[in-house]
Amino acid sequence: MRNLIKASTVALVVVGGSLVAVPAYAADLTCSGDLGSQTVAGTLTVPAGVDCVIGGGTVEGDIIVEEDGWLDATSVTVTGDVIATDAYGVSIDGTSVAGDIVAYSADTRGGFLYLNDLAVGGSVEAGGIDVEVTDSTVTGSLNTLAATYVDLLRTSVDGDVSIDGSDFGVSVFGAIVKGGVSVSGSSRDVLIGADADGVADSFGNTIGGGLSLTGNTANLRVASTTVYGGIALDGNTPAAAFGTGVLAGSVTGDYTGEAPGQADGDQSIAVTVPEQGDGELTWSLEGTSNLVDLGVAEERLDHYFADGEIVPIRIQDTRRDNPAWSITAQVSDFTAGGAAVSSKYLGWMPEVFESEGGAVAGPAVPSGFDSGDGLSAARTLAQADAGHTRGSSLVGADLELKLPLDTPRGTYTATVTLTVLG
Repeated sequence: MRNLIKASTVALVVVGGSLVAVPAYAADLTCSGDLGSQTVAGTLTVPAGVDCVIGGGTVEGDIIVEEDGWLDATSVTVTGDVIATDAYGVSIDGTSVAGDIVAYSADTRGGFLYLNDLAVGGSVEAGGIDVEVTDSTVTGSLNTLAATYVDLLRTSVDGDVSIDGSDFGVSVFGAIVKGGVSVSGSSRDVLIGADADGVADSFGNTIGGGLSLTGNTANLRVASTTVYGGIALDGNTPAAAFGTGVLAGSVTGDYTGEAPGQADGDQSIAVTVPEQGDGELTWSLEGTSNLVDLGVAEERLDHYFADGEIVPIRIQDTRRDNPAWSITAQVSDFTAGGAAVSSKYLGWMPEVFESEGGAVAGPAVPSGFDSGDGLSAARTLAQADAGHTRGSSLVGADLELKLPLDTPRGTYTATVTLTVLG
């Protein structure tokens, strides 16, 4: 993998003031496109027809998605609710929503609600749309009405789960529900811990309350599911078919297949272990600004001198088998108006602040004023060998700039380009 981006700016004042970078924040905001990772200090509204993208941002309030709006959020923190009415769709992939998530569409419309790797502090309610909830936790309840289909996968729900009238089926695998589960009125496959042929899935379910299956009119399969309350079956055509691994406090109603075993005990412990993912190699700047200010250069015997530190960089490697990686940097020439000064005069001393991910600092590079090409050529900031410890590392470098005394005065800037290979 090769990940290259212009990450930060180095500013130097030979004579004059310094530069200041101000992070972007906003109050109540109407989204018009890609918001990046900014903080919205209020309500975020996604208006009709707008695709709103948020990556790593925070919304200190509610998110309102209007008709035909599309919310595409990744690693977002929302302190309020997410409410979507007749939206094109809502997709939230990490991190948390403190309140409720509510998404409904009229019966003449479509839409979707996709939640992945998300902590929901309230409840989830949806109707008339596709619903997928995966690898998440819901503190409240989960209720759907006339959803197109519902997939509840490897998710914990503290309250009840109610799924009614899903014309294109229901799948529940790896769910841990402290309350009860009710599935009713589905006209396509209802698969509870089993595939369409009734084979038990490795991701079984644990239900602290009861399991109610009523009025379903298609293939209804239950396997690999423990129900500490009772299983209630009524009006299902054909009757529910039980496979292996079904345990229940009691069963009422018609079913075929294997008789459930007895679910008993004073307490139960449930945990879902997912398949190890491929993981990823990511990095981010750890600072309030991407500006490196070297201040005002000091005149010495035969050169100008300035020093500073790059913005620390956190590297997170969660890839399977822990392959090798490296991060390099190269600096553009310093410019001030029409004047340009080679970046070879900039050198550094890399260092590792945190090494849970097995990072090793790259070699020191002297200023080209003394010898060599400095940071005008790509230089290794840090690296980790194959088989390194899985985790994150925080790396940085001390900068040292030596410029000839005949350098024209001015405020100079240069760009640092970081390249991650792995």
